[in-house]
Amino acid sequence: MALELLNEPVYKFTNPKMTTIESNLTIQDAAQAMTESKVDSILVFEDSKIIGIVTEKDILYDVVAKGLDPTRTTLKQITKSPIITISKNAPVREALDLMKKNDIRRLVVMDKRPIGLITQKMVCGNLEGHNLLLPELETGDKTFCPYCSMQFKDSKKVRDHIETAHIKIGPVKDN
Repeated sequence: MALELLNEPVYKFTNPKMTTIESNLTIQDAAQAMTESKVDSILVFEDSKIIGIVTEKDILYDVVAKGLDPTRTTLKQITKSPIITISKNAPVREALDLMKKNDIRRLVVMDKRPIGLITQKMVCGNLEGHNLLLPELETGDKTFCPYCSMQFKDSKKVRDHIETAHIKIGPVKDN
């Protein structure tokens, strides 16, 4: 049953691939590192300590949309801090609740130190074959696709979109 998935520990959905970069480097440096590592976010550190995170969306909204020069804007200027973390043994439901509460799509998974990331996309990608509405992806009267950020009027529409556009298994049929 799909609800059991929400009670699974976070570590089962954790991607251990993390990329880090120094806070004094530029947005262009970060974009190149993210491209080379094939990741959509990067952990930012300063004085050997992780101080925050920068995502593709941050680069788009906080640099490109504002007309800032990515070769002169430093990561420290747009880093989202503090990092929001979750224990590796916490249930997936708690991770999704924390993401919703903080209006974010990823968390750093901890086991005394960072061991990876969990994202809404990772959780939703494991829902194939499950008939589960995801109110955890709703914010007010909007529901968003964790893959492409398209907005829908309700959870059923986003679920159908994910099934057809991202998982490619056809529309979900409700009885």
